[in-house]
Amino acid sequence: DEPPYPEAVSPLSPMLCVLSVLLSLDEREPGYVSERITRLQSPDPGYNTLFGIRAVVGHPDNGFLTPEQYFRMDALDDGKRAGLLLPLLDRLIDELRDFPGDAEAEQARAWATAARPSDWSFGPFRGLGLRGFQHLRQLLGANTLVPTTEVVAFVAKVVGRELEATEAVHLLERAAGRLRYDLREFPSGL
Repeated sequence: DEPPYPEAVSPLSPMLCVLSVLLSLDEREPGYVSERITRLQSPDPGYNTLFGIRAVVGHPDNGFLTPEQYFRMDALDDGKRAGLLLPLLDRLIDELRDFPGDAEAEQARAWATAARPSDWSFGPFRGLGLRGFQHLRQLLGANTLVPTTEVVAFVAKVVGRELEATEAVHLLERAAGRLRYDLREFPSGL
């Protein structure tokens, strides 16, 4: 459902949202992701687009870092991020074509809003896991949250039965849309 407040949209470009999620996959210490993303921001509007980055990434002869080189700068990286980047960019670029908007950020917000928690299990999104997929949707502007054990238990208690995390998040999103509730305000440690 549509975010109830305009500030629910991330100040990051869609490309930087993707990188934020990839860098967050193994839950590094606070500041790790924001520090790296801040260094990557550019005033050039074409630089931070999914299509703009995809056009140059992965071609070693163009002088830019390949995904493997970029993520290898981190000694703790196991190669998972590099392997996800290009398929994830390709899938998002393809899916954004189906959504209205004059700017990529508008299309990304429309995609994030239309996507459902269960969509995490398709294609390259599967590599992000449900938590990573929900984090991406949240950064792109969807009124959603990243599921925790506590959130799933809370929703299960409210509906009176056990739930999978995807169903719990889906139920919360629907209720929040009807009530115009901003899920960023949902208490994470119930």
